[in-house]
Amino acid sequence: MELKIIPVVQVLIAVILMITFSKLWPMFSFNWPAHLIVALLLLVLSVGVGISAIVSFKKHKTTVNPTKPETSSTVVSSGIYATSRNPMYLAMLIALVSLTYYLQHLMCLPVILIFMSYMTLYQIIPEEQMLTKIFGQQYIDYQAKVRRWL
Repeated sequence: MELKIIPVVQVLIAVILMITFSKLWPMFSFNWPAHLIVALLLLVLSVGVGISAIVSFKKHKTTVNPTKPETSSTVVSSGIYATSRNPMYLAMLIALVSLTYYLQHLMCLPVILIFMSYMTLYQIIPEEQMLTKIFGQQYIDYQAKVRRWL
């Protein structure tokens, strides 16, 4: 599997775009209620989901490196992985939603959709193909039970 842009860099690009758009086009700003509290709660949720995902992988002694899914040693299907097949990417998505709510800017929403689409096409689907090759029916059964994002 050959990544075009690693996930952390994808998030950084999205953050830069969101902040830039909010500065360039202030006319698309909103006044959402309790934006600081909601943004903070979403950020805490994001960190919690991300940490839970990493802890689950470490507990099962498998890789958290998105550039090397072929080094995976097991299908993790418990904990947060019983809810989402990609909780680390979900954590990144929630962080972007948090920033969107913090910035209160409509132009952040397309950035989130582009992030999700890019992640799905160029990161998640290739990972799933690799994991299907490695684990076969076990991973196919897991895919049938647990959704890709949420």
